[in-house]
Amino acid sequence: MSIFRRRAGRDGDTHGTEPVRSSPQVLALNPAELAWVADLRASLPGGGVDLDPVAVGRVYDDALDAWLAAPPSGRFDPNGVINAIGVAVGDAICARVPGARWAGVTEDGSTELAIVLPPPVGPTVFPTSSVGQRWAAGERAWIPEFVEWVTGRLLALGAEPSAQVHELASFALAHAVRSVVPEGGPLVPFTLLETAEGRSLHRFAGELGEAVEHARRHARGSGAVRVAVAWDGYLTGEGRREDALFVEASEPGQPSVVVAHRYVETADGAQAVGEPLTVGHGAPLL
Repeated sequence: MSIFRRRAGRDGDTHGTEPVRSSPQVLALNPAELAWVADLRASLPGGGVDLDPVAVGRVYDDALDAWLAAPPSGRFDPNGVINAIGVAVGDAICARVPGARWAGVTEDGSTELAIVLPPPVGPTVFPTSSVGQRWAAGERAWIPEFVEWVTGRLLALGAEPSAQVHELASFALAHAVRSVVPEGGPLVPFTLLETAEGRSLHRFAGELGEAVEHARRHARGSGAVRVAVAWDGYLTGEGRREDALFVEASEPGQPSVVVAHRYVETADGAQAVGEPLTVGHGAPLL
């Protein structure tokens, strides 16, 4: 029997679960609990050391595929895998969010393994619950995006991107608009890097998803002090889906800001619609 109980029924957000909630009572892990978490890490490839979210996702997907392929009567108990993957997901979040740590959260007489942040932010994340819900639903290929999303939410609670980041995002968005209006889209994704020597722009042609990911990898390895990534996509709201240009910008280790500007294609080219919008925050790009 596990030391920590996994909860069910926490649905309610864009990723199929609401992993962040207030924590009634936070307790430091005792030696037995710390040893249990260490054993879970040790059960993962390489002892769970330095597993990035993509590698964790592969381990999860492979285990889920094997479990689903077996006849119901021959399936292994998945709780050990779920708890181990939950620890790996939590470790990835802790590595990206300053001050985040493992703890036990007690509520209604039960204790659950969680990631907590210090006050005044103080939210609580329950990684094993998130893994368990998705395992039960047979969901694959979700862990890297989930880690990025949770990281972005936690960072956004504790910090606001600097004025310099907002200025870079606005500058990159204006450049994206000039690239599409009036000639028309779509925009070729690009990065705008800011270093001590100034700003440099790099474009990434190809299939949109791959080009944007290439741009993000380029940004992560750039060593820039600030970076913006721009792409062409859709802005959805009030039941409408509209063409829009997006820019995400950040400094190293700090939450990003995401801005957008809508546009429409016409017989004569493209026209900008309305004013730039702040869409939200995300995980650090650097």
